[in-house]
Amino acid sequence: FRAYRIFKRFYPISFSTWKEQLKIGVPIGFSIFFEVSIFAAVTLLMSTYTTETIAAHQAAINFASLLYMIPLSISMALTIAIGFEVGGRRLQDAKQYSYMGIVFAVLMALLSALCLILFNDTVASWYTSNQEVFDLIKVFLIYAIFFQLSDAVAAPIQGALRGYKDVNVTLVMSLISYWVIGLPSGFLLAKYTAFGPYGYWVGLSAGLFVAAITLFLRLRHVQRVGRII
Repeated sequence: FRAYRIFKRFYPISFSTWKEQLKIGVPIGFSIFFEVSIFAAVTLLMSTYTTETIAAHQAAINFASLLYMIPLSISMALTIAIGFEVGGRRLQDAKQYSYMGIVFAVLMALLSALCLILFNDTVASWYTSNQEVFDLIKVFLIYAIFFQLSDAVAAPIQGALRGYKDVNVTLVMSLISYWVIGLPSGFLLAKYTAFGPYGYWVGLSAGLFVAAITLFLRLRHVQRVGRII
């Protein structure tokens, strides 16, 4: 690297650049925190149930998280692609990328849902030989289908909005969807209905569904006004 003369000149710290990065990065970080932490909170709340139920919950969450890597990867790709197009003032191209990403993620989620239905027994058998845990995992995986579909819409839209640098409203939407709607509704369903532990998963699905709807409306608004921050 000598030819590049890296240490020939030292530049002063650019606090304005730091500020610009933090204005985008901090809301994104908290938005991810609100989403990830709700799953940790549900796991803690599950501690009131039997060991078999907790084990089944953890196994199903583990596999659902693996499937979530697909829409998450699409989300990251959209942030880069849309950010590049928006930076070049090619707003129509950015819009096309956003919908291509959402459609592809939904198609992959439908494929994952089909696999969960067809290979439900096989997936459950990867995690346990205990019959009770096995039966519980199978049911949890069916519930996982619903929030996988919501995630397939919400995650790509989050990535698209980050490409537009629209992060503050997304942060508020994530907080409301997951912690004001998702977790409380799951708690109520688990404690006061026949859903039992599955109530938390219904709550997670509800929160993710609300996030998907509100984020989609936000994306439409950003694209309609041609907003570039």
